[in-house]
Order: sequence, then structure tokens, then C-alpha cells
Amino acid sequence: MVSRHPPVFFTSDLHGYGIGNTSWFDDNSPRALAGRCLVDALEYLRTSPKFAARDWHVVNATAVRVVHQCLADPAVARHDLLDRMAPAIEEVCTRIVASRQYRIPFYGEDFWDWASVVDAFCEVQTLSPTAERVARRELDQFRRTVHIRMPSGLSVGEPDQEWFGPAIATRAHRLLDTRMSGFDPDLRHELQSQALERIDRGRYRGRQVMPWQVSWHYGQVVGEFQRAASEQAAELADFAWLAVPLEPGKRALVLARILQGAAAVKDRRTVLQTLEELYRCETPGRPLGQGVIGASIEASLDVLEALWPQLDDRDKASISAMLEALRFLHAKAHTIGFVVETAEDIEGLIQAMGPGTLIEQRNAARAIIRHSCFHAVICLGRSMTEVASATSVAIDEHGARWIIMPGRAQPLGTILPQAGHGARFVGAGPGQLVIAAALAPFRIEIRLRDALSIAELPSPNDGGMIIPADPELCRLAHESAATMRDEIGVFFEGVTVTREDGGTEADISAAFPGALAADRTAYVTGMICLNRSVPCLVIQSLSGMTSPAAPTSHNTACRLAVKVAELLCRRW
Repeated sequence: MVSRHPPVFFTSDLHGYGIGNTSWFDDNSPRALAGRCLVDALEYLRTSPKFAARDWHVVNATAVRVVHQCLADPAVARHDLLDRMAPAIEEVCTRIVASRQYRIPFYGEDFWDWASVVDAFCEVQTLSPTAERVARRELDQFRRTVHIRMPSGLSVGEPDQEWFGPAIATRAHRLLDTRMSGFDPDLRHELQSQALERIDRGRYRGRQVMPWQVSWHYGQVVGEFQRAASEQAAELADFAWLAVPLEPGKRALVLARILQGAAAVKDRRTVLQTLEELYRCETPGRPLGQGVIGASIEASLDVLEALWPQLDDRDKASISAMLEALRFLHAKAHTIGFVVETAEDIEGLIQAMGPGTLIEQRNAARAIIRHSCFHAVICLGRSMTEVASATSVAIDEHGARWIIMPGRAQPLGTILPQAGHGARFVGAGPGQLVIAAALAPFRIEIRLRDALSIAELPSPNDGGMIIPADPELCRLAHESAATMRDEIGVFFEGVTVTREDGGTEADISAAFPGALAADRTAYVTGMICLNRSVPCLVIQSLSGMTSPAAPTSHNTACRLAVKVAELLCRRW
């Protein structure tokens, strides 16, 4: 159980979460268009299923390559976002490699696709272990195959699938020139010669080329060879092909390549006309990640690739404002709720969040927090009834998708003397932390019924139902605690029991053998989260029966809760 439903965002949503002036986000300008394409690409990588079919090889490979190039650009240097995207990038690479074909082309449908996939492996190998493992091997395989196939042309012999033309030799040249050390001069010359061959009356090397594909090919040729392709550059200014009925996505793909070539030779008039056509192709009503240009994510990626080299460092750096707006838009849509039992706990959580934490709103029973990584609401409840209300408010009013409760409890284990090395605990002892693997109730039926009525929930028929903790949150808590050994020392994972004043420790242990701690409210939070399908995690700091938990111990519980939230937010 991770989230109740995936959030859907639009470019218009970015305005409410940007810092400063965000009106330029909607401008018809290269900077704004590149920013819109970049957030579209990021959302595609985050939300889209990573299909293994060869039709998706080039789309997914281009997405990881272009996103990595933009975020790793020194003018942007958003390595924090790259770290967050690393799992998605690795998943793409893993699935592409797993679906490698058994004949040429090994990836995609033609040599152009194959080169694009290998280029992506080379680009992201610092982030993806799979790409690092296969990049050199795949590059060598591509080079050898190109060397063998060059005399007859880089065709796979399937006219219905490949867009055969000079862009294929151009793409191979670009890959080997940028990624292969010691690019063979003879192979370089032959690739350049084939790339610069003209399309004559709709035919290239004996094969037909559709009229609207001519500019798609020539744009890449001009972008790679520039002045050596001056005749092809002149043809980019001919927009007669626009009169041909064409799907918006394909139209945008061609325009992106015209933009790439015209910008390379500084043909300002063609660049401006192409941009005007691209603005008309935008589909702002589509959710981010589904193609904001021509209703095609491929078009967004190609436009971004063509635009990015044209931007100066200042424009690239300013796009970080869009990225930050998207990041906080996600944080707001994935609000984390904290339920606490004292006002000191609110302060402890805020301190644990560290400098830079923005308190958006605060009163005696609630605080709304903008952390650098996530958005949070902290709700206070001292009794079962108040905790029920606090949990409901966090979920229903603030949209919390997860609930984390740093609470207080008493240990159920007894201390047994042993020879040397101090005492040995049967279970957890005072001053230690327990990560609740399950929550259990003990003789709280009446109080529980009253508390759940506040949340408008029926009381469970089985008063002894044990609620298991969310496995993912438990895993994150374990990982977080393992990184905080110097602060925490030993930590425990097990059952905690919510009880009233009645009943001894022996009674509780008899009812729930192996239980580690007894608390006053946690089960109520668990019940409400179970009913609302919201993942819940309880972290208990333990104290003796006669003395409250030490502030240091409970502050550690707060720090662990925040650490879990920081790990949790890495998924968006």
C-alpha cells in the first residue's frame, strides 16, 4: 500500500507552487517551451509504465538520455533530482536490456533507433548499473555492425517500419563521434558521405522517402554537419509539407528536427517560424507525462533536445524554478501526516526537520510544514478521542497519504540479571525505540468505540483484531534506523499494545505473547488508517512506568520519523 491514487498534474498547476514570478511559465519563448517539455519528460519517466516492447525502446531510451543531459548540465546541476530519478532510469535500462532482440537491429526498429538506445546507455551509465554494464559492449557491437553494413546502406530491409534516409547515417555518425574513442577515419568518412547524400525526387539510395520525412532527415543532417550541408539547410526553410494532412505528433517530430538544423546554422527566420508552429502544436490540456506537444511524449523529447543547446546558461538556470514548482507540487500531493501526543512533540519534529523548514501555519494543536523535501501536517491529540480526531483531520482535511506517529510507551519486557556486562532485557527497555510491526488492543472496547465515533467509523466486531504495519513504511523505518545507529543504538521491531489503566503487564503479555510495549493511543490511529487505506507507521520511545520518557529518547523518535519521511519522499 503506497498511495490511494496517482496524482495527475497539468502545466497550469505549476503556477501555484512556484517561487516568485511564474507568469513566464506560459510564455511563447524557447526558455518556457523547453521548461514545459522538461517537466513533461520528468513526469513521463516517473509515471509511465516501462514497456519492454521494441516500439518503446527508443522512446524510453530518449527520455532517460535527454532528462539526464538537461539535469546534469552545469548551468542547472540538479543532481538532487537526478538521484530521485535514478530508480526510474535504472528500470528503463533494465527492461530495455531484458528485451534485447535476437537480430539486427538489437533495439528498436532500425539503425536510428538502435543508435539512440546505445547513446542512452552511454549517457546514463553513471546512474544506472545496468547501463554501465552493457554500454561499452553495445557500442562495440553497433560499431562492428555499421562497419559491415556500410557498403549496402544501414537498412534493415523493412520499409514499413524504418524511416530510411540520410538521418540514419547521421545518427550513427553522431553516436560514434561522441561516444567512441578512436573513431575509425574511414568509417567516419563513409558515414558522412552517406549522410550528405541528397534525397532526389523523393528517393534516397533507391528507397522512397515520404515528403514530410524529408525535413525530418535534413534537420538532423544539418544539425550534425552544419555548413557542409548548406544545400539541405536551404530546404529546411520550405514549409510546403505543412499542407499535407499529418498527425499532430508526427508534425511536431518534423518541426523539432527543423528547429535542430536551423539553429545549428543560425537561420533565425526558420527558427522563429518553426517555433511558432510548435507553439500551435502544444496540448496544455493533457496531463504532464503524456505529451504536451502534439499529444506525443516523443515530440516533447525531440523538441527539448533541439531547444536545449540554444539556451544560454541563464535561461537554463531559470528553468530550475519550474523544476522546483513541480517538486513541491508533488510534495503537496503526497502530504505526510504526523500524529503526536504533546506540544513538545510538535517542536521536536520541527527541530528534526532542520534549517530551511518553513512553518506555513501553526496553532496549539496543528502545524503545517514545508520541508525542503516534503509537505507535512502535524496534528496533536492527547487522548484516544483527540488522537482519532487528529488522525482524521490529517487524512480528510489535509490529504495525508501516509501517517507517521512518534509516540510514547512503556516496555513490557522484564530485566533479568546476568553475570557480567550489566543487565539483559527480555524485550526493549526504557530509553529505547520500538518500530511497531503490528498494533494490538487490550480491553479498550468502550474507549475505542467512542474514539472511532469521532472519526465516523464503526467499532470493529472483533475487539482483539491486530493491525499489521505497512510493510513499505516498516522497511523504510528499518533502513532509517540502521543509518542512525550512533544516535539510536539498539532498536526493536515488534507488537505494541494499546491499553487503558486496567490490566497488568503480565495480563498483556499473556494476551499478546512477545509484545514489546504498551501505549495509550496508537491503536486508534491504526484503525482509522486501516479504514481510510492510508499506510501507517508507529515509532514508540520507551520509558519506565513511573517516569516519563527522557526528552533525548523521544527526540530520537522524532528524528527517526523525519528520516522515514525523507526517504519516503524520494519516490516523487
